[in-house]
Amino acid sequence: MTARGNEPNWQIRVSDKAITFHALGGETFTIEPLPTPTTKDGTDVYTATVDGRHFTLTVAAAVCADTMTGMPYPKTATVMMDDRKLAGCAGEPADLLHGDWPVGMIAGKGLVAGSQPTLAFDPGGSIHGNGSCNRFFGKFTVTGEGLTISETGASMMMCDQPLMDQERSLLGALEAVRRFEVASTGQLRLLGKDGQTLISLGK
Repeated sequence: MTARGNEPNWQIRVSDKAITFHALGGETFTIEPLPTPTTKDGTDVYTATVDGRHFTLTVAAAVCADTMTGMPYPKTATVMMDDRKLAGCAGEPADLLHGDWPVGMIAGKGLVAGSQPTLAFDPGGSIHGNGSCNRFFGKFTVTGEGLTISETGASMMMCDQPLMDQERSLLGALEAVRRFEVASTGQLRLLGKDGQTLISLGK
C-alpha cells in the first residue's frame, strides 16, 4: 500500500516487511520490522518510535481527494510524528472504479424510460457494458492526473431511435472523460476536462 500527501510532498510505502517514509527534500526513514497494526471499524493504526519520536500512521477506509489534483483515493491517511501532522490519501484510485455500475445520467439528461445502460471497469484496464441497445467495450487508463477511456467499440444491433440516440450520447461521453470523483452518496461521476459531469454511475 502507498500513501501520499502534499505541502510538503511526502510518501509512505507499507510492504509486508516495513514502512518506508520519504519527504521531498526532507527526511527518509524505514521502520522494520513492520509494526502490527491495531484495527477498528476499517481503520488501521501503525505505531512505532523513530529516532526517539513517536510515529503513528492511520489509514481509514474513507474516500480522500488529493489536494493538488482532485484525484480520489479509496483511503485517507494521517501521519503523526510527535506533534507534527501530515494528511494525505492512500490506496489506488482505480480500485474505486472496479465493478459493475448502473448508468444514472448521461450529459445532464435522465435515461430513456425502461432503458438500463451499464458500465463495468475491470481490474485489467478494460471496460464493457450495455450502451442502451448494444454491448460496448474499450480500455481505460488511470494516471496521477486523471482518467481516460479509449478504443471503444460496440456491436451493431438496431433499436428504437431514442435508445440509439442515448447510446451514441453515452459512447461520445465516454471518449470525453478526463477524470472522476466519488460523491458522498457513493455515486461515481465521470467528468470532462471542464469539470462537467458527463456520466453519473450508481443509484
